[in-house]
Amino acid sequence: MINNITPRTAKPDALTSLLRSDLPDLGEIRVSVVETSPDRSGEADTLTRYLNQIARWPRLGAEEELRLGRLIKTGKDADGSLTLAGQAAFDELVNRNLRLPYHAAKQMRVPREEMMELVAAGNFALLAAARDFDADLGHRFSTYAFWGIRSAVMRELNFLRRTVRLPRNLHEQLSKLRKAEAALIQKLGREPEEEEVAAFLECSPEKIIELRSYQQHSQSLDAPLGEESDTTFGDTLKDDNATTPAAHAEVADFKDALREVLAQLTPRELEVTRLRHGLDGEELTLDAIGQLQGVSRERIRQIEAAALRKLNQGIRR
Repeated sequence: MINNITPRTAKPDALTSLLRSDLPDLGEIRVSVVETSPDRSGEADTLTRYLNQIARWPRLGAEEELRLGRLIKTGKDADGSLTLAGQAAFDELVNRNLRLPYHAAKQMRVPREEMMELVAAGNFALLAAARDFDADLGHRFSTYAFWGIRSAVMRELNFLRRTVRLPRNLHEQLSKLRKAEAALIQKLGREPEEEEVAAFLECSPEKIIELRSYQQHSQSLDAPLGEESDTTFGDTLKDDNATTPAAHAEVADFKDALREVLAQLTPRELEVTRLRHGLDGEELTLDAIGQLQGVSRERIRQIEAAALRKLNQGIRR
């Protein structure tokens, strides 16, 4: 039950291992995602074990990546769930790109005990990127997934640095909610309804609504204070556990580089990139963005492809 949430454990071998044995079985979902134990004495060993796990998966070549991407795209049932072939391709694409969340987290230069928290956040973004990846657009998966993963890692870092924190038991419940939602998205091929999440976690829909309201409050701390301001409400709060000057410099350098690359995009390309990759906290589908922009899904796909080509060129410079 969600009211009996236990501490998170480090088990990098499968997505199902993220969910404790008191939760319903996810069946065929088998994606490597790491969570963290609150026992800080074992964090170094946890990180070492994780690195050993991901080292077993060689990097993908462009042709292999194209093959897996197409298998995922075509390997879906009528309800959007993956077939066995689609699931196998999804698993391989994720497992062979597990270095991406680690490298994104490593650049934040946080203490080792916080590294796995950032990696876990990046891994959930990796899942979403693998689910939506369209290999036929011509860009590499790492380019496509980069923005969502880096954004998720930085949001998690901001959360860890906040003075205003949720009670530990509530934080654990929100963690369990995020894991359940990620699992159901993969299983259903869409965002789950409150009733579906409630059934999965064996609690009431009202409980899910309550937890989601806390999620929205948490995300609101990352909202900018003004339309032309990079400062968020969370930035104005006192931080007794501030990052080191080196970490601040790293984040500042990244923001400068990001602004320089994004400046190459047209306003519409920037807007589509922002909405597709959740730079404001919520990822939207091609259909949803098309409705907002008043154009077709295919037109949004073309705009996204053009933006990613520019971003890829900017990263390589």
